[in-house]
Amino acid sequence: MICCGIICGCLISVFYMDNWQLPGSLALLVFVSSYFKLFSNVLAGFILGIFVTALHYQLFYQLSWKNLVVDKPVKITAQVTQIIKAGKRPYIQVDIKSIDKFQVKAWQHAYANLSTDSGNITLHEGDMVSGIAKLKTFRSRKNIYGFDKELYAFRNHVYFKGKLKVTYRIGDTNTLQDKYRHFVLSTFGAYKFGWFYYVLMTGDKTLIPQIEKERFRMLGLSHLLAISGLHIAIFFSLSFLLIKTVIYPFKNLISQSVNVHILGLVCALVLAGGYVVLSGMQVSAQRAWFMTFLGVLCYALGARVSYTRTLTYALTVILLISPFTLLNLGLYFSFAAVASILWLLTTPSSSDGFKISWVNKCVWFFKIQLLLFLVLSPLMVFAFQGVSLSGVIVNLIAIPLLSCAIFPALLAQGIVSVGYNVQLMDQIDHLTYLGYQWLTNLDYNWLEVGYISVTQTVLMMLILFMLGHALIRAYAVIPMVVLMVHKAVDTSPPWQINIFDVGHGSAILVQHQGKGFLYDLGANYFGTYSMFEQVILPYLRARDIQLVHTIVSHDDGDHAGGLPDLIKLSFGETLHAFHGTPYRQPCGLKEITFGQLTIRSIWPSERQNDDNNSSCVVIVDDGKHKLLLPGDIESVTENKLTAQYGKQLHADFLLAPHHGSRTSSSIPFVRAVGDKKTVIFSRSHNTAWQLPHQQILKRYLDAEYKIYDTALDGQIQIRVFSDHFEVYTARNAKNLWFLR
Repeated sequence: MICCGIICGCLISVFYMDNWQLPGSLALLVFVSSYFKLFSNVLAGFILGIFVTALHYQLFYQLSWKNLVVDKPVKITAQVTQIIKAGKRPYIQVDIKSIDKFQVKAWQHAYANLSTDSGNITLHEGDMVSGIAKLKTFRSRKNIYGFDKELYAFRNHVYFKGKLKVTYRIGDTNTLQDKYRHFVLSTFGAYKFGWFYYVLMTGDKTLIPQIEKERFRMLGLSHLLAISGLHIAIFFSLSFLLIKTVIYPFKNLISQSVNVHILGLVCALVLAGGYVVLSGMQVSAQRAWFMTFLGVLCYALGARVSYTRTLTYALTVILLISPFTLLNLGLYFSFAAVASILWLLTTPSSSDGFKISWVNKCVWFFKIQLLLFLVLSPLMVFAFQGVSLSGVIVNLIAIPLLSCAIFPALLAQGIVSVGYNVQLMDQIDHLTYLGYQWLTNLDYNWLEVGYISVTQTVLMMLILFMLGHALIRAYAVIPMVVLMVHKAVDTSPPWQINIFDVGHGSAILVQHQGKGFLYDLGANYFGTYSMFEQVILPYLRARDIQLVHTIVSHDDGDHAGGLPDLIKLSFGETLHAFHGTPYRQPCGLKEITFGQLTIRSIWPSERQNDDNNSSCVVIVDDGKHKLLLPGDIESVTENKLTAQYGKQLHADFLLAPHHGSRTSSSIPFVRAVGDKKTVIFSRSHNTAWQLPHQQILKRYLDAEYKIYDTALDGQIQIRVFSDHFEVYTARNAKNLWFLR
């Protein structure tokens, strides 16, 4: 009961430390424990969980001097931990040892992602460097369905980004873990599947190509890319067999008072612990090792502990060490998977499957894979908006192959490579890679399902949990009813406007009746990071939106950067209505029907003297509400539009022209749109152009506009109903207390 209280206390405090849920839960427990003394243990654990979370944050995450070293030149000493991008001006991650007069405490890590000017100094991972840096606190774009970089940075102690001029390189100071990773990379790097072997041996995912991550996800093999219970079990078992084999010739020399079996288990446990440490202490690996430790301890003491207690104790230990592991979705995958397996293996009929024949054992293995597919599907849909249809069958092959062939071969290759340069895995590598290539070419690997909310995911998991226990199975109808009611009351608006947070640039999606109209595509940075591919496309997939029309306001990179990606990903036909075939600028003047909406381009009638004033100006109208999208037009064009269209420019929602530049948003134009309206600035945080200009901001405030800003609010979502509209922002939706 105390462990349950600790788990609940950590969970509530991590997610709701400064919200009503924390005092509300505490008051409820105090009330219940006053009537039921058993719950006093839960209350004690709950309070301890809150204390652990607060203490852990203060000790390991809080840097009291963080705001004192930003936006000014500071002297920095740090260790290079990763070369993110090589080149003349490398982009690196460093582990800061000191900044200016401040020292990072021994038990803390403070990382920074820095663009470097190293001159003639060549940097390598493990180097200690010093120099002059100009830092900013880490902040990233925030979109509703996109990858949350700020949360990832918090979990990994990345506090800063900025620029570094290296003045001195001390040299290689690699840790044992770094040296181990370099050894593994040099040993397995030449194989076709070398990146996969590197992940299996080190847990380091930085070398995984993005396309391979997608392929593993579609095949249902993503769990192999995280050091999990499967890896620990294989390593522990192989270590135990190896130790028993080594000890066997000397068994007569060992005292009879020594239990050789327990000695082998303890040694294997120590070796598995070393593997966990070298592989980066991943949550799933910690869970597996703690459960193995409990198993060995119970075996040595002759005690029996139920699987529910084992899981509870393991989770409690992990949260006491680091409560913020609750932010890692892998924790929920790991514990849900292991709970499912242990539940199936402890059912009364399970023992029969292991006493009869190999056929029955194969049937039980298939049942385990089927159960894992069922239990983990809600989490898969929540994380990836779909499930792998081939995962059940593929894992029936992949797991035995990994356990019986690949992993033992990796260990053998690693041991041999310490003394000899011999390639032992050529044939296994070749056959495995051929099979992998064949699987990735199949068409039925992935099923797109669409987005489900956190509430819906929790309710689905609760239903599955209750159905698995005979005593409470009948009560599963309660969360089923709640789920149906939640789905019924979650009404969608007739149409919705999404202003994505794409930094300096713009990308606006109007969605209506399952279809989408896209205005602008955001930038593409260095040909490697496309806002269309990384921000807009995930939203289209998550909401199952069919993109029908696309307008590119003009050819500037911050608006049209994603054009090659749009065409490459088979959305080129969406340009035809306004840009013709082949694509050309400026857009054509026309009006089209989009369900119950009309989309009308009103400017330009011909190309102007510059790209900004050639921007395609668009009005989206449902008869009651209007959205005005003016691109980067400037005052001269605004005056022409005001003279030509007058009250037709009246709109409820306005995308601020030219991101709030003082060359735009003239007073006549702002008045023509109307007073007390909504304006959205699409821009980046700490932009070099200092947008929006203060004069422009005051102009909208004087006209009593409601102002939203993607740099401050993240993605902005306007849900338009027949008689009103509602505005939601990504930063409010993901407003965790430790990120504010």
